[in-house]
Amino acid sequence: MKKKPDPEAIKAEMMEHLEKKYGEEFVPLSLTLSGFAYSYDQLRAYPKSGSEQDAFDIWGTRMKDGTYSIRDGYFGIYIRPQYEEMMSRFAQEIYKDSKVFVSFGEGVFPDRLTKATKLEEIYREGETFNSDSVIFVKESSAAGKDDEASLNQIAKRMIQHKMVGDVRLYVVKDSKFDDINMAALSAKDTGEYFVRDYKIIMISNNLEILE
Repeated sequence: MKKKPDPEAIKAEMMEHLEKKYGEEFVPLSLTLSGFAYSYDQLRAYPKSGSEQDAFDIWGTRMKDGTYSIRDGYFGIYIRPQYEEMMSRFAQEIYKDSKVFVSFGEGVFPDRLTKATKLEEIYREGETFNSDSVIFVKESSAAGKDDEASLNQIAKRMIQHKMVGDVRLYVVKDSKFDDINMAALSAKDTGEYFVRDYKIIMISNNLEILE
């Protein structure tokens, strides 16, 4: 008879893996064991130095050889400030006034990604690490500049640094720029904030530009 999984033992193994990998403490939240819906155990946790808003997934899979494979989504939270700084640098090469917000979505990333991983070391052929970047540009800074040409220039800079994902460009009314944030994308009337429809460009996992 197959031994029933011990939730507390699984949680402890996941937490030990995280703390050893990142050198910091985490707070576990809900654990869902593998079953009909998922082929892996799933734990939500957040860094003790942060809050539940920083919660991420940890997935654990019992392999055929008996080992327990663990992957997590914390690297996306850790690397986001550096990623946003780099994307901001690309935007500032074109625009005087801009704001950048980056997310990496839900899920987990390759276990090789740690605090020691540099931005240019994230990419590896055959793996997935996609970013979703939003660039807000002040209307007066965008004057005389073509949105699509600017996005293309940013995409080429991303490829130079092996950064993959989508980039959306929004031109913001001058009067709204200082307070603009991601909440504006969910506004009932986005025309209150934006001068025109956004433009988007994608960098594929093959480091190719898709428009």
